Amino acid sequence: MPGVAAEGQWKDKYRELVRDYETKEREWSALEHALRAAAGKLAFAAMGQSGALDKAVESVLGALRSNLSAANLDASMSGLVRALQLPKTPDPPVAVKPAAPANVAPVPAAAAAQPSNPPTASVDFEPLLRGLVEALARTPALAEVAGKLERKLDAGVTAADCAPYLRSVADSVAAVIADLQSQRRELEEFLERVTSQLAEFEDWSTWQEGEARSRQADTIGLEHTVTAEMRGLHKEVEDSRDLTALKVKVQSRLDTVAQQLLAFRDTEGRRLAESERRAVGLKRELTKLKGRTTELIRLCADQENRLMLDSLTGVHSRYAYEQRLEEEYQRWQRHAQPLTFSIWDVDLFKRINDTCGHDAGDRLLRGIADILGHHKRVEDFLARIGGEEFVLLLPMTALDAAKTVTDKIRAAVERTEFRHHGQHVPVTISCGLTEFRAGDTPTAVYERADQALYQAKLQGRNRCVSA
Repeated sequence: MPGVAAEGQWKDKYRELVRDYETKEREWSALEHALRAAAGKLAFAAMGQSGALDKAVESVLGALRSNLSAANLDASMSGLVRALQLPKTPDPPVAVKPAAPANVAPVPAAAAAQPSNPPTASVDFEPLLRGLVEALARTPALAEVAGKLERKLDAGVTAADCAPYLRSVADSVAAVIADLQSQRRELEEFLERVTSQLAEFEDWSTWQEGEARSRQADTIGLEHTVTAEMRGLHKEVEDSRDLTALKVKVQSRLDTVAQQLLAFRDTEGRRLAESERRAVGLKRELTKLKGRTTELIRLCADQENRLMLDSLTGVHSRYAYEQRLEEEYQRWQRHAQPLTFSIWDVDLFKRINDTCGHDAGDRLLRGIADILGHHKRVEDFLARIGGEEFVLLLPMTALDAAKTVTDKIRAAVERTEFRHHGQHVPVTISCGLTEFRAGDTPTAVYERADQALYQAKLQGRNRCVSA
């Protein structure tokens, strides 16, 4: 029946939406866990520096232990940043004890003046902050603020100098959490509306089934009535000898049949009107549901696009790279077709950043990405995986052929005229590449290509080295 088929389709669509929601829920939970871990590591690293800083740390840890919200995290992280900017206060001196009894050796004055606990060794914040930067960079929404903090660290500043950027990190993390919570609420509300509308559809289907059974029962009853009246009429015609009495009996039975037909027609009319009314309402709800489904599909597509693209260069992101690498790896295992992995690094990029400024460095990265994207083949996959590093996957390509492709790209970068304030800035790029071999894993291939890139740097840069 068409109604049953439509009901099955909508139930399948609903189950698909629920699966999508569960996937998003897992992604949200993973991101929230990573953000909690990053904030917790930073907080623990700051403990023991001063009383004010310890209080700020406790506030952060308390926020992380409780139900995390954007407002709570923003307030606690901002307090931690403010505490990092305060000068360290020395621990209060320990009170000198009264004179010891005569039979106890006196404590030297220098020893008595020492605090009961040894001073806490200063913490090197740079490795901790770089770890935080690395963790944040994996999330596309936080990649920009992570890049700013990384550039600040590259300039050789202290943790206190990084305070404004740490505040930006806290604000960005809070914004991401707020955005995730907003998206979660929107999706939950949408699924609630879908559930309600599908319940109405199911109610309509149940009503239709009931009406069909009722119509069948009415039809059978009418058929039985007509059959019984016709049998009675036939018998009376055979038994009757009085024509006048026969006419009366025949008319009575015909009236009964006519009444049954009128009652059946009235019932069918009411049933048809109710069915039309419900069908109009259902069509209206289905139109609304279709519009909301289209809106949800657009929202999910926008979110997926933001995750798949690097915000600075417009090429694929690390998130997209990890997915594509796994796909190509599985395809390579199934079909045993050649697959080459190449990793690229802009030569002396830090020097360019320090000399020309970070804005110029960002423009350079966009230019490099354009060159790589323009000269790669259609089937190749390009992604920026962090900083000035790019990855180019070359499917269906053996190592020798890939070396030819990468050398052309490297030469194209070398030939390109990069200028800053009218002055020529020489820019080159190095590449390490390797082919997938029997028994390889993506991690092993990456490490081999990275080692080849390291050799390219040692051999003078501006070259492609295969391994």
